[in-house]
Amino acid sequence: MKANVEDLRQLCLDVLGRREVSEDDAHVIADILLEADLRGRHTHGLIRLPAIAERCELGARRPMRLVKDGPSFGLIDGQENLGYLVAHRCARTAIGKADSTGVAVVGARNTGHCGMLGYYVGMIADAGMVGIMTCDTSPRVVPWGGTTPVLGTNPIAAAFPSRDGQVLADLSTAAITSGQILMAIKDDGKIPDGCALGPDGKLTTDPVQARLGGGLPSGGHKGYAMSIVIQLLSGVLMGAAPVPEAGRDYGMFILAISPGIFGDREAFQEGVAQLVERIKAATPADGVAEILLPGERASRQREAGLREGIELDETLADELRRL
Repeated sequence: MKANVEDLRQLCLDVLGRREVSEDDAHVIADILLEADLRGRHTHGLIRLPAIAERCELGARRPMRLVKDGPSFGLIDGQENLGYLVAHRCARTAIGKADSTGVAVVGARNTGHCGMLGYYVGMIADAGMVGIMTCDTSPRVVPWGGTTPVLGTNPIAAAFPSRDGQVLADLSTAAITSGQILMAIKDDGKIPDGCALGPDGKLTTDPVQARLGGGLPSGGHKGYAMSIVIQLLSGVLMGAAPVPEAGRDYGMFILAISPGIFGDREAFQEGVAQLVERIKAATPADGVAEILLPGERASRQREAGLREGIELDETLADELRRL
């Protein structure tokens, strides 16, 4: 079934409001979830709402704390708040500081899953700045050459403002994310070959076995190296757990850079647009109709979703009705 975006937004607000989430916080969470679904990242969309609602039922949340604060840096103790709210505050703080100093680094610890990183770097690009974000997660990925999960799926995202909008890249350093495995389990499907190991240390396409085993790094040893970098930046540097438990003490790293510290802002955005034009004008390979930029397909899907609604499967629709 397809559902209107604003109807789904109101549903999110109602679900969260009944669980004593403030109106402002509910709007932030709803917008992040809906943006993920609009862009085709269903593993980070409304499918997460039941778990968020359950988390909110556990009791009153403690306020976040700004434990380190300087003109161009900040560190937030999430106090086990929802990662969506912690990441949103980190992004807003980075924007505010970079607007004054030209560059800002803001991190967080003691928080959990924050959803689609592209949302937060997109906020920074909307403010006319370059945004880069990384975060770590609980052990779901084996080190290259190993069979025991130690690393998180550890995504990285970056966004660059352009005269024609923004260029946004958002990717995991794992060959398959935890959300994709869970979706495959829910749909009684298979996962692609070469993405995960079972508990016996052998390659598997069975998502249940992959859940019991571990994912492989994306791109082999290169994704493995990048995953370590992200875990050190997001977790260890921020004082979060070096290897966090599921949903506990994740870390975040956000960098905001104003192009104005190096030159003219408009010239930078023009340069981004020129690179995009050269890429789009490159000769496509056989069988390729169009060369796409990172995030371009998701952006088109978003526009279609705003017009036509978001596709929901019946299982999720029933769960949302129950909530």
